Amino acid sequence: AGWRATPVARRTFGGEGRALASMADELGVHVLVVGTRGLAGPGAVLDSVTDQVVHESPRPVLVVPHPMLTDERECAASGPVVAGWDGSAGARAAVCAAAALFASRELIAVTVGPGVEEAVEVADGRRITTVTVPEPLPVPGPGRGTAGALIGAARGRGAGVLVVGSRGRSALREIVLGSTAMATLHRAHLPVLVVPPRVDKVVADTR
Repeated sequence: AGWRATPVARRTFGGEGRALASMADELGVHVLVVGTRGLAGPGAVLDSVTDQVVHESPRPVLVVPHPMLTDERECAASGPVVAGWDGSAGARAAVCAAAALFASRELIAVTVGPGVEEAVEVADGRRITTVTVPEPLPVPGPGRGTAGALIGAARGRGAGVLVVGSRGRSALREIVLGSTAMATLHRAHLPVLVVPPRVDKVVADTR
């Protein structure tokens, strides 16, 4: 994506996930990238560090699954960016962040089911492609049907990244993930960018 990274080493005590999330906010980074421990796929759970980062970081978090197959790596290197779109403020923040962080990539907003306002442009005036996919059949588990539809749409378009918005913050100042975002993180075999609802400091000049 053309991002610049600067190495930082710091001694911390306590939960590594909380320390990473706090450090990312303190340093003013535009995105925090974390991996998983081979736990992507159906029925998987995120490891404790990644889970804590996603739930506590006020900055966008890119979760990269491990392992990734050769074709998945190729898509990640150059494929378009697919963002879930439902017309909400959280979805708009996610689309704007995706446009800023992946300035050179094609951006596709995917709506699951009819009746949602189209996302034809983002804050900087950049036009995006809007795609509507059919509502999924009921699937056991909260958010899994919608997550499956988004993942299918991303896979069908050779997407390099799938973007979802979180729902907001709880009284404990932690990020509240919606069921669709959580199900997407657990089931996707491609990098997933989780965007908090307020990311006004995300700009195209990323680091």
